Amino acid sequence: MDNRVLLVAAVCVDKQGEAAQQARLDHMQGHLDYFESILDKVAVAGPIFGKDGEPPIGSILVYKTADKAEARALLEADPYYHADIWEKVDLHLFRGAGGDLVGGKAW
Repeated sequence: MDNRVLLVAAVCVDKQGEAAQQARLDHMQGHLDYFESILDKVAVAGPIFGKDGEPPIGSILVYKTADKAEARALLEADPYYHADIWEKVDLHLFRGAGGDLVGGKAW
């Protein structure tokens, strides 16, 4: 029996330039407040970086839903989405197979 949880991962890549970086900063508190309100639907989330010490280049958000439509709705309600900082957003089904977040190994 497969006991792994099916999730949806959103990989969001920021637009280039100072305007996008400033928009990320300007909307960060709203983004954090929103995420606090949906924490029960989030497995893990956070910024991604191109190089150590540089500003974020995007975000990875893993939603606890196997439904891409629900994940998209959660993503589209995020203030970062409305701030139009992301150049590209890809949603992928994801199955956690091993590691701390899935309780060890799932095989």
